[in-house]
Amino acid sequence: MALNSIEKEWQNFSKMVFSGCPNVSEQQRSEMKKAFFAGAFSLVQAVCELGEPHIPEAEGIRFMEARANEGRAFYKKLIKEYAEKN
Repeated sequence: MALNSIEKEWQNFSKMVFSGCPNVSEQQRSEMKKAFFAGAFSLVQAVCELGEPHIPEAEGIRFMEARANEGRAFYKKLIKEYAEKN
């Protein structure tokens, strides 16, 4: 996986999600992009906090593993839905 900017990941994500949906409004795209960036930024903030002294290393590892599993599960579901539509 490449280290892409949030914007690049948004472009990839939205291209996949909106393919075959010609009637998506600009407002819907805009609101979805805001949600995508907000989610990405909240994760960035959490990752930055992992190095702080009040977060034990084991807790940080559990947090990252849980977020990775959460992301993989969402991605798997998204790919399945995409495949069913196309």
